[in-house]
Amino acid sequence: MGNSFFYPTRRRVLTGMAGMAGSFALSACANSDEAKKHYDVIVVGAGLSGLYAARLLEAEGASILILESSDRVGGRIYTMDDVPGTPDAGGMEIGQMYARARSVVGELGVALEAFPSSPPGMTIHYEGENTTMADWAEWPSNPLPDNIKAIPPFALMRSAMPRENPLEELDSWLEPAAQAHDIPLSDYLKDLGDSDVIRKMINVSLQGDHAENISALGELRKARVGQFERSNGPSEKVVGGCSRLTDAMAASLTSEIMKNKKVTEIIRNGDQTIVTCGDGSSFSASHVICTTPYSVLKNIKIEPGLPELQRLAINEIPYLPSTVFYFTTSEPFWEEDGLPPTMWTTSILERIFALASNEQPVAVFWGLINGNNSRAFDMMSRAQQEQTILMEMARIRPASAGKITIHKIHSWTAYPHNRGAWSYWKPGQITQFGSIYKNAHQNIHFAGEHTATYAAGIEGAFESGERAVHEILEM
Repeated sequence: MGNSFFYPTRRRVLTGMAGMAGSFALSACANSDEAKKHYDVIVVGAGLSGLYAARLLEAEGASILILESSDRVGGRIYTMDDVPGTPDAGGMEIGQMYARARSVVGELGVALEAFPSSPPGMTIHYEGENTTMADWAEWPSNPLPDNIKAIPPFALMRSAMPRENPLEELDSWLEPAAQAHDIPLSDYLKDLGDSDVIRKMINVSLQGDHAENISALGELRKARVGQFERSNGPSEKVVGGCSRLTDAMAASLTSEIMKNKKVTEIIRNGDQTIVTCGDGSSFSASHVICTTPYSVLKNIKIEPGLPELQRLAINEIPYLPSTVFYFTTSEPFWEEDGLPPTMWTTSILERIFALASNEQPVAVFWGLINGNNSRAFDMMSRAQQEQTILMEMARIRPASAGKITIHKIHSWTAYPHNRGAWSYWKPGQITQFGSIYKNAHQNIHFAGEHTATYAAGIEGAFESGERAVHEILEM
C-alpha cells in the first residue's frame, strides 16, 4: 500500500462519478403506493458519514432515506447548546488537511475560527497532593525514577513509543510489514521502566482500559495521522459548535431524515433489502449504507449473515468508555490557590480542562473520564455523580468548594446510540481484521469514522462516507 499511496480527495471521487447522474433507475411500479417506500439507498445513521454520503448520492440523482435512532442529527458530533460556551462533547477539530470537511464547510457557508487560548499551564494532582507541570520534575513527591522524572505523567506513554514512527504513509498500518507492531501497547513500557506507579499514571490518559489490551500498531496509526495533521498547521473549530456543521448538512438535503428510528434488522429479499425498525416500520432499498458504530451494529440482525471473520470483528472490536461533564464557577478559584485551572489528576475525575471563549479566558470546565473510571462513574446515579464531582473538586482544589455549578454530564458509553466514544484496536486485531473490517456485504456498505483508512476524527467520517458511495456507484 505504501508504494501506491493514494489519498482519495473529494474532487477525485466526484470526477470518477462524472456521467453517473441519473444512473439510478426508477422502480417499474413508480406510481404505486408500494413504490413510495422503496429507495435507491437507505442510510442508517445521521452522523457526519451518513449525511455526507447522502449529499454525494443526492448529487447523483439517487432517492435516499436516512434513518436515525436518536432524536437529533450529528451522531458523535454533539454541541452542548445548553452549557455556557456551547462546548462540544464529541468531534470538534477541523484540521487544515481535512479536505472533504473543509469543502463542505465552504459550500454550506459554515464559519470556522481558531480555538480561543485557555490559561497556560496545568495542575498535576497526584495522590492527594498538588504541583504544576512546570514544577513536576523537581517536585519532592514525584515518584518517577530519576531518568524519567522530567516527563509529565500524561506524556509517559508517548515517551515510551518509538521516536521515529515506523509507518511511512497514512495507510501503512494495514501493510503486512506493520503487523510486527500489532502487539500490546504495554510492551513499550519495558524500555521506559514498568511499574504500578507508571501504569497508574498512564491509565489516566489511556484510550482504552489497560495498556496490555491496546494494540501498539493502532496507537502508531493515530500518531501518524496526528503528525500529518499537525505538520500542516493548527486545527480550527466551528463557530457556535460543531453541531452547526451537521445541522447545515442535514438542512442541505432534500431527502427525508426520520428520527427515533432504531434499526433492528437489515434483511436481503431478492434484489431488495428490507430495513426494519424497533417501532415495527420497515423500508426497502436497493442499497444500504450502515454508519452505526460496531458497538451498536452487533445488535442489528443482518441476513444473509456476515462472513464469520467480519462478524467477529464487529462483535469484538472494543469502544472506549468515556464520560464528559461540564461545570462553571462563581469565582475564579484558581486565582485564589495560585494553580493553573486545567488539571490532570489520579482521582476518578481524571482530566479537567479550562475552556476559553472569545469573551472569557475560562468560560467553562470540561471534565473527561475514560476507561475503567468511566465505567465506575456510569454505575452511579445522576445525584451520586454530581456529588462525586463536587466532593472530588473540593478535595483536589479546596478553593473551589461552594463555587461550582454542574451543567451537564454525558456518558458516551451509556448513550444507547453509540455505546462508547470511539473504537480502538486490541493487540492482534489489525492483523486479524485489517483486511475485512470495512468490507461491503452484498449491497450493505459500512461507513463511519471507525471504518476509515487514511484519516481519523471528523475527516475519517467524511472519508468513509465517500468510500461507501463509491462502492455503490461502481457496482
